[in-house]
Amino acid sequence: MTLSASQADSVIMVASEEAVVEAERGDPRGVGDDCSAIRRAVRSQRRQKEGQVEVALTARQWDVAVAAIDWAVLRAVRDGEAEFADAFTEARDAVLAQAAEHLPVHIRQEVTARHRLTVGDAYGYILFQPSWRGSYGFGRIDESMLDGYNTPFLDTIGVGKAVAVQVRTGEVDVEIRVLPAAPEADDDSWETTAEITQQWTNFPYPELVLAVPGNEGTVLWDLATELWPHITYRMRLSVNSGNRDAEAHLVRMWPDHAAPPTVVQR
Repeated sequence: MTLSASQADSVIMVASEEAVVEAERGDPRGVGDDCSAIRRAVRSQRRQKEGQVEVALTARQWDVAVAAIDWAVLRAVRDGEAEFADAFTEARDAVLAQAAEHLPVHIRQEVTARHRLTVGDAYGYILFQPSWRGSYGFGRIDESMLDGYNTPFLDTIGVGKAVAVQVRTGEVDVEIRVLPAAPEADDDSWETTAEITQQWTNFPYPELVLAVPGNEGTVLWDLATELWPHITYRMRLSVNSGNRDAEAHLVRMWPDHAAPPTVVQR
């Protein structure tokens, strides 16, 4: 693997940060040693050269490195740090260009759920993974709590701890799909399409919960833990309102690399 000096520095930075985070959590995913090995290997070669850096890692270690960089890209995008987001994206894409075909293949799931929700005067509905089992409610929210993606209808709360979907009618028909790969672009039948990247950590529990704020939620399914270390999902919300009493929402998510939000309004 050949990286530029700046790309190598990005890999060192994110591997170091991920090693600390995993150690603080007790390394539940078993990647702490990989992150430390990545940091040592890249740093040792970085010290020897100022130009191109040659690095040899295992396929698993490069897999972990890509996941760690994806998380760094997502944080930078969310924090409005475009320079860091671009630097991390460049490093990630350099790794993928040289190693993608050698990385492990992860199991991907495909499931669908449909619900009609009564939101009343609530902001909308929430998708989240619980901090503990047995209680699947989510407190009331308002716009001041949003992370600020500035995408219509779709945002996150608590630095990505939950995804918030705004509803402008008292009820909403929502279809939620987990897909193995990106779907085709929406056709003109949807009024608004918004996309963001979300990190589902599966920590400490993998259940995905759908809830109206202030009410007990519904467990939809477990998100596939076999995807680790690839835990960033692209999420697409497609909305139709028309003149009906209930909006129609289609929420799709699939494992993908972190990228800035996008919006299409028709």
